[in-house]
Amino acid sequence: MFKLKMKLGMTMVLATALMISACGKKDDNKISDGVSEMKDVLTNVQAAVDAGDVAKAKTEATNLESAWEKFEDDVKDKSAELYEKAETPLHAIEAGAEIDPLDKDVLTKSVNELNQVLDEINK
Repeated sequence: MFKLKMKLGMTMVLATALMISACGKKDDNKISDGVSEMKDVLTNVQAAVDAGDVAKAKTEATNLESAWEKFEDDVKDKSAELYEKAETPLHAIEAGAEIDPLDKDVLTKSVNELNQVLDEINK
């Protein structure tokens, strides 16, 4: 009876350990996927800025926020500092996309800054 309880206990410990490690990998994948999606949208934002297309910039800024919302809480849990670091250029892009004509220098700087932060988040 003791051996059966011991085997059952060990099985439960191993199962719990596997579940915990799988959760960590799932969060890392969610962050990685989110970063990839945001980088794709940032490319679209920059293309709209380069073209001076205010309507497209607004749309892409909205898409950028939507992509961020999918994993921002995971980033905040991972690092509050990186979360805040990402929020600053993100808000600058959202606000800047509303201004006609677009301030290409400010928006390009914010796109580049957010790209760098996303690289940090992905590490």
